[in-house]
Amino acid sequence: MQRISASRRVPRLAVAGSVASVLFAATVAATPGSPLQPLLPTAAQPSGPFRWLSGLVALDEVHGNALAAVGIVATALAAVAFVLVLREAWRGTVSPRLVIALAIAYHVVVLLLPLLFSRDVYSYAYYGRIAATYHANPYIATPSDFPRDALAPYVGPKWVDAPAVYGPLWTQVSALVVRVTESLAAMIVVFRLLAIAASLGTIAIVVRLTRRVWPARQAFAVAAIGLNPVWVFQSVASGHNDVLIAFAVAAAVALVYARRDVAATAVLTLGTLVKATAGIPLLLLVVVIVARRKRGERLRALLPPAAVAGAISLLCAAPFLQTKDPSLGMVELAQHEGWLAPSRFFRRLLDAVSGDTLGVVARVVFPALLVGALFLIARSLVRRAQDLTPAAQGGAWVWGLLFLMLLGPVLMPWYVTWALPLAWLLPRIPRTVLIGTGVALTVSQFAVEPELFHSAFEANLFLGHYVLTPVVIGLVVWLGVDLVRRARSGAPLEDRPGDVPAGTGER
Repeated sequence: MQRISASRRVPRLAVAGSVASVLFAATVAATPGSPLQPLLPTAAQPSGPFRWLSGLVALDEVHGNALAAVGIVATALAAVAFVLVLREAWRGTVSPRLVIALAIAYHVVVLLLPLLFSRDVYSYAYYGRIAATYHANPYIATPSDFPRDALAPYVGPKWVDAPAVYGPLWTQVSALVVRVTESLAAMIVVFRLLAIAASLGTIAIVVRLTRRVWPARQAFAVAAIGLNPVWVFQSVASGHNDVLIAFAVAAAVALVYARRDVAATAVLTLGTLVKATAGIPLLLLVVVIVARRKRGERLRALLPPAAVAGAISLLCAAPFLQTKDPSLGMVELAQHEGWLAPSRFFRRLLDAVSGDTLGVVARVVFPALLVGALFLIARSLVRRAQDLTPAAQGGAWVWGLLFLMLLGPVLMPWYVTWALPLAWLLPRIPRTVLIGTGVALTVSQFAVEPELFHSAFEANLFLGHYVLTPVVIGLVVWLGVDLVRRARSGAPLEDRPGDVPAGTGER
């Protein structure tokens, strides 16, 4: 009886810990001057029940480094609580219905919070204004060309002189948002509502798909998204368009399960036109479509997806095409570096030991490693093309997105969202790398604005450079070794229902 009681107590404690951590993080996030908030316009300052709660517990009387310390505790507890509740969902001790209810409740919490963690929505809006208000091309013009705009004080310093780096579809969406809103606060609300809608849509697809394909993993699949602080707080609450990429990936794999490859091509093309990231699963999908046909029929098989992708791309990109930057921001994006990216770590290290001469090697090696990883993934799909399952395709997409995230020049917390909807399809090592990276990035931001929390921001950078980035490097090496092993042995890139006992999921 004591064992039974203990076995019931653990999942209850995990759920309670998840709820408590979200409420605590929300209260900290709603505190005036919170270290989790970016620069906010006056009309977008925190209000509502969590602002009231922060006053009730006197958090609004805490300032400076003390408030930053509270932010550190909140993010750390959120990460720990997520790991515990995800473990129980994996074990099958937490019901899918409860996980779904919590995920919806956490999205309601997001609605009651201010903008968090990132200024990217201001860049979205600025590029939209360049197109809609100033009638210029945001892939040539930059925010600095329109310095008197009301958005000027809010755009991140790195992006003031940068043209748009998002897909043309997203730029058109941003222009539409600018046209239908009248204030900065309203723009923030609309971008966050788009993220919330995409998030809930992704959860709905995952619920339906896992119910049909692998019910034993439904609770885990939903928890990996809807209870994940890197998804809920750092992606959805910040209004990032990366959630739309996750929605496109989830919708496309559902279409592949329904044997509607051309429709999946269209969805992934739309995702790519929001952010180039979705081009990885799009490429792998087209590889499979072609490889399934006999040699003499492959060109004919390529025509329908190529025509669909080309027509959609041309329609969305036509207003912005020009000769100065025909890549529509991709060349610009390739020149940026993120402070957590392993490639930046090795570039700085090589420059330090060589007097700033060998850092360029990292700039060459990391893209080469990414191309090599994508080649091994594509080859695995081609070799199994004739009996390839939708799970194998979805699993391969996640591998590709993982390598893009970990080997790319920029690594941000919201990048984890790209692959999370399909985490339930992965074997142990890539699944652990995906979840582990998300947990590490959850604690990578606890002081957003350096001007307001200088000491905490410096500590944030130190933690990122010397603790989190080495952890991520270890994870990507582990992932790469596992990919090479699977490529040599012919082992699948996915877990499949029936491979393992229900309720354990281990492989």
